[in-house]
Amino acid sequence: MKKRVEDDGIFCACPFISGSSVACGKDCQCGMLFSCCSSNCKCENRCANKSFQLRPMKKTKLIKTEKCGFGLVADEGIQQGEFIIEYVGEVIDDRTCEERLWKMKRQRYTNFYLCEVSSNMVIDATNKGNKSRFINHSCQPNTEMQKWTVDGETRVGIFALHDIKKGEELTYDYKFVQFGADQDCHCGSSNCRKMVGTSKSVNSIVLHNGNSGSSQDQHIVKKRKTTSDNCIGEIIRLWDRRDKMYVPAVIYDFDEYTAMHTLLFDEEATEKFDLGEEDWNFLPV
Repeated sequence: MKKRVEDDGIFCACPFISGSSVACGKDCQCGMLFSCCSSNCKCENRCANKSFQLRPMKKTKLIKTEKCGFGLVADEGIQQGEFIIEYVGEVIDDRTCEERLWKMKRQRYTNFYLCEVSSNMVIDATNKGNKSRFINHSCQPNTEMQKWTVDGETRVGIFALHDIKKGEELTYDYKFVQFGADQDCHCGSSNCRKMVGTSKSVNSIVLHNGNSGSSQDQHIVKKRKTTSDNCIGEIIRLWDRRDKMYVPAVIYDFDEYTAMHTLLFDEEATEKFDLGEEDWNFLPV
């Protein structure tokens, strides 16, 4: 288990204003760097830049939606920029993440609650989490995920992009890469992309990085051109047209005359494919 860092030594230079009950507001240097003030911040209980430590979570309510399963709505008014809830779950590494994804695909699961924080840190809210896992996707969201540093550790929070009224459903743009068949989008926004996720040429889970409201792809593996001398032994995922899902395989052999690759599958079966005509990706090792 990872040992918790008690204090990262980050202190702001916010001046104390006599008579004020709040310090470390929007102009706080730590907040501008997406870092919560240290637990030992000299502003003490007046510090307003401790969203994760103090957990001032907004009131939310779980609902059943018409097309998207469960969803989460605001149970009180929320102002732009306010912290709503932390995205929590099991912290796992990339290898464990890959193993769990393939296991869930084999079991025909379609709902994944995995969020990649860094190159080897993934938050899995499938079995352990909170209500944040029920926030649905929208191509025109009212919240976003932000990655913050809190006492030396990386944590993920949901923040309001604009004012949200009581009873309004909370949404954010997943911007993930689909692990399997395409998924229709039912957000109903004017700029709806019709499909949830990005193109199939990447294989990654994407975290919304808290930089000026933008998002950043982490640990992306892009499709590469195949050649006879650089693919033997590579692990890929291949789109199975019959079962409508991706399956893992190893490139076992290549025939330079026919340009056909021999693939080895989990059940030890082999089959030849022209990868130039197939939908496939390299998988990270």
